[in-house]
Amino acid sequence: MNITKFKIGLCAVLAITSLNVSASVSWNFKTSSNGDYRVSSTTSGSYSFSSDSIGAMTTLSAWSAPVSGPNQIRNVDSLLAHNQYGLVIDQDGYGSDGSGYGNSGGDNHAIDNGGTYEFVMFDFAEKQFSLDAFNIGWHGGDSDVTVMAYQGGTTGSQPAADIGGVNLSGLSANGWSVISHHANPGTGQETVNSNLDTVYSSYWIIGAYMSAVGTGASTGDSITDSNWDGIKLAGISGSVRPPSNEVPEPSTLILLALGLVVIARKANWHKHT
Repeated sequence: MNITKFKIGLCAVLAITSLNVSASVSWNFKTSSNGDYRVSSTTSGSYSFSSDSIGAMTTLSAWSAPVSGPNQIRNVDSLLAHNQYGLVIDQDGYGSDGSGYGNSGGDNHAIDNGGTYEFVMFDFAEKQFSLDAFNIGWHGGDSDVTVMAYQGGTTGSQPAADIGGVNLSGLSANGWSVISHHANPGTGQETVNSNLDTVYSSYWIIGAYMSAVGTGASTGDSITDSNWDGIKLAGISGSVRPPSNEVPEPSTLILLALGLVVIARKANWHKHT
């Protein structure tokens, strides 16, 4: 084997593959025992979950907005809980110790759109995450789901993680895009189908179907019913792209590869002269 050519090929491969460095990760939100437990041990604040690998984290927060009338968003972190089926938002609340069933009133024991739209926001901090799929551990009635990603706001818009007081229909004006609506996927894993290119974002939203956010630019909307939707979110999976300071710039890698090619050719020329 020509070692020089092998080195050139290897460097080229490394340069090319380094342009798309990412890691597949998944999160499991189910508890290992029967019963409901608030994901936050206090009455406010959100909760961070570790992934199954590479130590990636996501911080969860819970939100709701009225279905009828002005649909102003409010934070409901204290009502976010999880059980053996996954995440739930229960407007009836939980015991002071954060455990026990809170389904004692009129709210459905799920992430649902019965009276209020309910959804969970995932904050990946400095990481850029591409959502490939979500997993539903339980559903009642229909299980229509809406997925959104933060694509960057404009001057004067609300920060991604601070949407309290914004009308649900105004999320698009604050940098949020509808990635996909899912018509009754049922239990199990559901691929996030998008007509867009692969979307990376530090902030994602998954909730019961929200017609108020619109259809987005490219997703369409095949959900024509107005049935109640309720889900328990068992997990999510996708890929995490490291911060740019952890990966060499593509131009740097290409220049390095070309430089190695030139050096190898010169060495080979001197060998034959």
